[in-house]
Amino acid sequence: QRLKHRYDVEILTREPKIPYRETILQKAEASYKHKKQSGGRGQFAEVHLRVYPLPREITTQEQLEAEFANKKHFEKMRSAHYDPALNFAFIDHIVGGTIPNNFIPAIEKGCKEILERGVIAGYRIQDCAVEVHFGKYHDVDSSEAAFKTAARHAFKKAFAAARPTLLEPIVKLEITVPSKYTGAILGDLPTKRAHVENQDSLPGDMTVIFARAPLGEVARYAAQLGGITQGTGSYAMELSHYEMVPANVQQQIVSKSQLKDDDDE
Repeated sequence: QRLKHRYDVEILTREPKIPYRETILQKAEASYKHKKQSGGRGQFAEVHLRVYPLPREITTQEQLEAEFANKKHFEKMRSAHYDPALNFAFIDHIVGGTIPNNFIPAIEKGCKEILERGVIAGYRIQDCAVEVHFGKYHDVDSSEAAFKTAARHAFKKAFAAARPTLLEPIVKLEITVPSKYTGAILGDLPTKRAHVENQDSLPGDMTVIFARAPLGEVARYAAQLGGITQGTGSYAMELSHYEMVPANVQQQIVSKSQLKDDDDE
């Protein structure tokens, strides 16, 4: 209102989006045939792939090759590409030229588009590996675009079959309040799925409470803390790690997201 009054600037406000992540809990496989014939040149591509959960301890290409993507696990593997930002691996396990080499990058690109877009609720995918092991092509009708589309659909199908789950950001909280409010804060934190780790006395009859809680539960904590302590409490928070979302909470997040499928069929 002040900005509107002083500078005639309209401000739209909304709560920041919680950066959930999507991942999978088991191996699954799927295939997709993309075929279109509409006068002139058609489109044809068939992609068969498998998805695997990728251990979060992997952080480099060298580690990926030593612990996961190697000939011991993938006998005729030709190459593996690692993306450290999303802990994602793309494994080329094509045998006998069932998909020509020049289309492999398009398949990887199609999978990476789904990584950014998510499958179950529209959040980025992490801790996942894709192995492309078979496919079919047409001398005339196959193209990079056709293989990219087939890869997107195959990846989505496999991901949905691999027990997909949401991960939520867990934050470290450091809450400083007058000692008389300690009991009220300790009673309120469990309602936010928070885990109290420690507390300490500070000079001036103050208490500091250390806890961890899901970011989604404490996104509005400033107002709630102010209400409990009559404006005398303060807190700091920083990201700790990601953890699996409980099933009932995941259901709510997924139903709110109503992810629309805007893929080209």
